[in-house]
Amino acid sequence: MKGFHKLILIAVVAGVMAVPVQAGSDITVSGQVRLREQLDDKSFDTAGAANQFADMRTRVGVAATVDDNAHAFVQFQDSRVAGANSLSGTLNDGKNVDLHQAFIQIDNIFGEGWGGKAGRFEFSHGNERVFGPVGWDNVGRAWEGIMFWNDRPDFRVTAFSLKALELQSSAYNRDFDIFGLYGNIRAMDNCKLNLFGFYEYDADTNFYAAGINKLNRINLGLYYQRNYQQFDFELNGVYQTGKQPFGMAGVDTTVWGNPHLPDSVTIDMTTVSSELDISAFMFTFEAGYTFQAPGSLRLAVGVDYTSGDDNPSDDKYKAYNNLYYTGHKFRGYMDYFVNWGKPGLKDFMVRGRVEPLSGWIVNCDLHFFDAHQKYPDRLDTLRVTKRIGTEIDLTVSTTRVAGVNLTAGASVFLPDESFAGIKNPDPGFWAWSMATLNFGK
Repeated sequence: MKGFHKLILIAVVAGVMAVPVQAGSDITVSGQVRLREQLDDKSFDTAGAANQFADMRTRVGVAATVDDNAHAFVQFQDSRVAGANSLSGTLNDGKNVDLHQAFIQIDNIFGEGWGGKAGRFEFSHGNERVFGPVGWDNVGRAWEGIMFWNDRPDFRVTAFSLKALELQSSAYNRDFDIFGLYGNIRAMDNCKLNLFGFYEYDADTNFYAAGINKLNRINLGLYYQRNYQQFDFELNGVYQTGKQPFGMAGVDTTVWGNPHLPDSVTIDMTTVSSELDISAFMFTFEAGYTFQAPGSLRLAVGVDYTSGDDNPSDDKYKAYNNLYYTGHKFRGYMDYFVNWGKPGLKDFMVRGRVEPLSGWIVNCDLHFFDAHQKYPDRLDTLRVTKRIGTEIDLTVSTTRVAGVNLTAGASVFLPDESFAGIKNPDPGFWAWSMATLNFGK
């Protein structure tokens, strides 16, 4: 597919440069170059060496608007770790360019306010606690699907269908699809209220007993944000219900091409014959106050709370699935808990933000982590515990260098012994610096 993407890029560039622009159309080019250096020592054991590396993300997009109603956007991306993907210093280009977004959008289809989008696109909802493009990541998340909306002064309702996995099986449907609806209510001043629901259907029945497929999950929730004088409030809530298999299905382990096993070896497979009823939830809340003194100091407190499974042997599954959120924005910047699952998580946080000088912003976050349900103690597997640890995140950013946004940060994690799995563990440490240059429109 990468060769096909390059052909698209050549066609787009050639069309922009060689063909006269159609009457009533407008074409713009935009892009980003982002460089980031990281020092990663998160292991809780200083005997191991810290990992130092640099990553780079380059994006170039071409947008076209025709008759102020139809839009096309094509965005290509190169994501690499310096010296790893491209064999830096050699005659090798890495062949690392891929298609990040490519979609058509029509503002008015059936009449004013009725619009739609189809293709490959980033999908964001609310504050990105449920759906987010994961901008911090060096690749980012994009979906392939279709959306339709009705946009009115006081509300907007959007229906969407996203293709998570297309297997094109000729025997039976094995695809993973997401169908949803969300409403954005704008009638209240200084307030946002989003109500949403979506259904995840993974139709794969391979290694499952009759009538069981890989996932049937319904997610119902809301996002609320309000500013009142110097106060700000933000709330997320999601309830999950549905069914999923009890345990993991076996996989076809006739391992074609595995260099460690001959092609004829098959490992024992298991067929799942029962299901679990899903009953899980997520709740987040943050309240902040911004002082009117110089520096615009903001102080906030909050909680990010997800349910855990208290009895893995019953027919209920109570662990919240974090879905498709922008994980780095929540639960600490060191990303220990982006995919934290069955025990659930309680994250109590204190945040501070100040602008000490014009063009400078300093943020400091303090997280207190515990599990919602007990998990096996990593130091003594005969015990269980809820204790995890504390994280401190400090970031500094500036726009004082014209044309470039400069950001740097450092984080420390103070683990409980039970979480680290080490007696008297060392703190985890992580530091980074980043330069971002955006250009075009």
